[in-house]
Amino acid sequence: MTDTDIKKGLAGVVVDTTKVSNVVPETNSLTYRGYPVQELAANCSFEEVAYLIWNGELPTTEQLATFTEFERAHREPSKAVIDALTSLPTTCHPMDSLRTAVSIMGAEDPITAEASAENLPTRDQLLTMSQDLM
Repeated sequence: MTDTDIKKGLAGVVVDTTKVSNVVPETNSLTYRGYPVQELAANCSFEEVAYLIWNGELPTTEQLATFTEFERAHREPSKAVIDALTSLPTTCHPMDSLRTAVSIMGAEDPITAEASAENLPTRDQLLTMSQDLM
C-alpha cells in the first residue's frame, strides 16, 4: 500500500450503508429516515426521534405514549453505572462519562450484543437511558 492509496480524513469514505440516516451534500445536511435533522430538532421530542430511528416512522399519539411509558420505566441507571460516574474526575468530558455509562449498561445486559429484532427493546432502553445520564 502506498501513501496515495490511503484516504486522509473521512471525505469520500463509505464504511457501510444504512436506511436510518443520509448525508445530503447538496444541502450540507443530515436526514434521519428522510427527515432533515433540523426539522426534527425544531419540531419533535427526543422520544419521537428515538421512535423514528428505531421504527422507521414518526409515532402516532398512542405509539408515542406507549413508547414514552416504556422508556421512562427503564430510565433508572443501575448502581454500577451511578458508582462509576460518581467515581470519575469532575473534569471528565461529558462524552467520556456517557461512553463509560453506556459501556457498563451494555456489559450488564448479555443480550444487547445480539443485533436482532427481538432485542430492540433492550437496545432502545440503552439509547433512551443515556439521555438522562447527560
